[in-house]
Amino acid sequence: MASKELKRYGLEGAAKTLIAIGTLLILFSWITVAYYFNQSGRAVLFIVPFIFTCVLILLLLIIKYRYTLFEKYPYLMNLPSLFYRIKSKKGSDNQSIAFSMIFTVHALVIAFMGLLSIILTISISFSTNAGRASPFLYAYLAIIAVLIVSVLLQYRRIYLKLSK
Repeated sequence: MASKELKRYGLEGAAKTLIAIGTLLILFSWITVAYYFNQSGRAVLFIVPFIFTCVLILLLLIIKYRYTLFEKYPYLMNLPSLFYRIKSKKGSDNQSIAFSMIFTVHALVIAFMGLLSIILTISISFSTNAGRASPFLYAYLAIIAVLIVSVLLQYRRIYLKLSK
């Protein structure tokens, strides 16, 4: 495992931007639900943005307290090969930088989660108002596929940084 105490680095600029985008997208999903609620009067529509907001808050707490969680509960980090690679590098600065980069992936998930929240909200609202299946299902699946590829590319970026 990596050294017990890592030097604390802030998030990458990309991570901060992704968090802002994701938060704004989830806010937009609340606005979308409010619009469709005025049309249909169905309060059940508020479930989707509520769930995504709860997940957003949980991820933001994990990102904020990432070093404390790692130092006190290292078993919560489920990236053994990456941490093996971090451990093999000399110098706690490399470990800390790589550790901070890992949480850019969480920020990426937040941004995609905001987009998924909007599409799911619109999809449910469309289905409710039109009384037929939503055409947004394929877009939803495509976004999930792009998210998976993006996460893998981000982990590859971290691996390449550690390989230097």
